[in-house]
Amino acid sequence: MGSIIKIIIVASIILLCILAYPHVNHQMIQDFIKENKTAAPLIFIALCTIKAVLFFLPSMGLTIVAGALFGTVLGTIYVVIGGALSTLVGFYFARWVGQNAVEWLVQRNRRIRQIEEWSKENGSKAVLLMRLSNVPWDVVSYWAGISGIRFRDFYIASLIPLVPVSFLYTYFGSKIFAPTSAGFIISLCIIILMGSLPYIKVPNIKVSIRPKANG
Repeated sequence: MGSIIKIIIVASIILLCILAYPHVNHQMIQDFIKENKTAAPLIFIALCTIKAVLFFLPSMGLTIVAGALFGTVLGTIYVVIGGALSTLVGFYFARWVGQNAVEWLVQRNRRIRQIEEWSKENGSKAVLLMRLSNVPWDVVSYWAGISGIRFRDFYIASLIPLVPVSFLYTYFGSKIFAPTSAGFIISLCIIILMGSLPYIKVPNIKVSIRPKANG
């Protein structure tokens, strides 16, 4: 009975997301921010907090949007607060929904599958690597929630890169309407470099654990 209720709740959230998505656009958000300068940041933080259960909201996209709408400094502050809360929500949401349901979502990401074996013995290092290499933020939280990693290790490893990564993407977002600027080009290159980390690191990881397994 409990599993059926969970499925109904998750399905209802997905349906609401699908129905709401066509009615949300950039101009509407900008107008709302201008008219609600106090409420807008609070709503953005709340949206970041619950995005772990709003499956269509990408963390990277929200962070870039924060830079475009609020600027680098304020955008980073709002994203860091919301990100710290959403990390908590994503981890325990995965535990609540159950391993089988969330594992299906996680297994669709090839980069996480590549480092899953290594992460069993190096959980916090695996989290840190994934956080720094553009693996979707909530997917990492889902994986951690079903992997058996201790919450403290997961959360500390998530918070370490949260500020610099948030700053990078909000800065990129603040420069997105100036694609020929040095700031835009440099931040884009760093983002691309970070995205390439799994392809550089993972082969070395697999080789390094073999002697330990045989020993």
